[in-house]
Amino acid sequence: MLKLRYNLWFGELGEVLEVSKDLRKSFEGAKNPTPLPFNVSELGLKVFGKDYYGLLRKIAIEVSEEKVEKELRSDDKYVVALVKALEEIEEAMNNLKEKKEELEEVRETEILENFSGSISNLERLKERIEEEIEVVMQRISPNLVEIAGAKIGAKLIEKFGSLENLAKAPASKIQIVGAEKSLYKAIARIKRGKEAKIPKHGIIFTHPFIRGLPKNKRGKMARFLASKISIAAKIDLFRGELEEGLYDSVKKRFEELRRL
Repeated sequence: MLKLRYNLWFGELGEVLEVSKDLRKSFEGAKNPTPLPFNVSELGLKVFGKDYYGLLRKIAIEVSEEKVEKELRSDDKYVVALVKALEEIEEAMNNLKEKKEELEEVRETEILENFSGSISNLERLKERIEEEIEVVMQRISPNLVEIAGAKIGAKLIEKFGSLENLAKAPASKIQIVGAEKSLYKAIARIKRGKEAKIPKHGIIFTHPFIRGLPKNKRGKMARFLASKISIAAKIDLFRGELEEGLYDSVKKRFEELRRL
């Protein structure tokens, strides 16, 4: 005679109840092919007493948080891969355009149509990747997208390796990330006793609130923006909800500097 066994969130029930030593593991494996012929809560109350519902809530929250964290890490890696793919596609497009121009200077040839077709295909792929970056970034970093834009935000995550690393990074590093080569060259020149300009911004330079200001004000805006990006990344990592007023504070600072 077939003996039925039921997988409950707190153990296995056959002829006797075997309470799980790993409640999180049993919670995730609590699946049964048919409706249960008994009340799980009543059985759980007999085992855990008045602590039953509190324990169930605790385990459910822990499992949910772990799944969210895994999904977030997966999205982080996806964004990093998308940004790297985008950079390679942009580089390939530029190389093809240069070669096409070189050929055009030499002679008219039908092979130029192949170059044009390849460039068009890459442009469509580039647009598709940018759309995907926008979708994923809106899901995992709504505040970062709100103040920095999806493309800049994604590039920052790629540079730091994850949203968590970005959230933990000091604003000063966020400000100049992407300009490391210029920074190292400047430091080397200074060590040799020569004059050099320390870069005031890296990836975030392409932000319209920085490029839209005179050169002598861009440094101030870059510092302010980097500090807000740091805050946005922290909110996205720990809360994941859009913070009202964050973008307005960045825009307000931009308008103040523009009027000065």
